Amino acid sequence: MDSTIDFNLKQSFIRKQACFAPLSDKEISELANLLVEKNFAAGETIVIEGDPVDNIFLIVRGEADVRILTIKNHIPHTQSVAILKAGEAIGLNESGFYSLSGRRTATVVAITNMVVLQLSVAKFHGFALAYPHVNEVMRKSAEKFTTRPNAT
Repeated sequence: MDSTIDFNLKQSFIRKQACFAPLSDKEISELANLLVEKNFAAGETIVIEGDPVDNIFLIVRGEADVRILTIKNHIPHTQSVAILKAGEAIGLNESGFYSLSGRRTATVVAITNMVVLQLSVAKFHGFALAYPHVNEVMRKSAEKFTTRPNAT
């Protein structure tokens, strides 16, 4: 299925992410070429806590519920910890793309029908090899998460 999301819109969604802000226009364009449009129906699970972080998702339309598994009195409970909306990302935060374990720290479920732009971490690594300074940009962005006070 061909993408219905305009190329300029893809670029604007990349620019909304703080970790990509230092990239040049050419690099943003190259990154936009790697994005794949994907749709999720309301109630569909997008990512599962504990799975490898193999993709990130930029939300174009819709809302998603971020849930974590907790144990209370030896009984597992699912707790909603955030609602993500258009312009936000799944996997581009301190517990996602920058995860030291490389594992998802939450499950994300579509609340409404959603349109997202998917970026494979493997494709991103290829992009970073083509533009070696990107690793430094990402490292500096990750440091903001790991060095801020009260980071969890």
